[in-house]
Amino acid sequence: MNTALATWRRAKALSAFVTVTLASSFALAAPMQEDIRDIRGPIPIPPWWRWPLAIAVAAALAFAVIVLVRWWRARSARALSPLELARQALELAEAHARAGRSHPWADIVADTVRGALARRLGTRVLPLTTAELALEKWAEPPLREELDASSVLDLLETCDLARFAKASLEPAALLAFTGRASEVVERLFAPPPRVATHPTPQAELVTP
Repeated sequence: MNTALATWRRAKALSAFVTVTLASSFALAAPMQEDIRDIRGPIPIPPWWRWPLAIAVAAALAFAVIVLVRWWRARSARALSPLELARQALELAEAHARAGRSHPWADIVADTVRGALARRLGTRVLPLTTAELALEKWAEPPLREELDASSVLDLLETCDLARFAKASLEPAALLAFTGRASEVVERLFAPPPRVATHPTPQAELVTP
């Protein structure tokens, strides 16, 4: 009887011990499982030199584009003849004329006409004033008619009024003067007419 009672007590104590052990195990396992779920994989960190390299490449490309554009513009400008450059300048003068901007219009027209005149007569005419140009030989026949000296001097006098006397002209008048300047520039850049030469007739030899 006593043996059976002791056996029953030992079994009960063992059962209680197993129950407490399992409960403790489950209690410890639960937070461990939660911690495992919260753990993330390693975050890839890009090398430190990627951003500086990208910025340097972008800056190099931008610089190359700027250099290429400037080179192309310079090449295009060099490819234009003096007459084409003069035509472009008068196109800009025409835009100023339509807007009624007398002063910038006069600067462009005066420089263009003087440049064309210097190309025809020589750079010595560049520093001369309009009054001094009127006293030069080119303003006398026969060059006067060939170069249309009256129109050249009239244009330069009008430009002087707008540049130095601050005169303001109407857009219609500015456009008319621009057209006149275009005709003058075309005439100045045109090659001078060649003088026709006739061969001297030779006397025929008469044999007696």
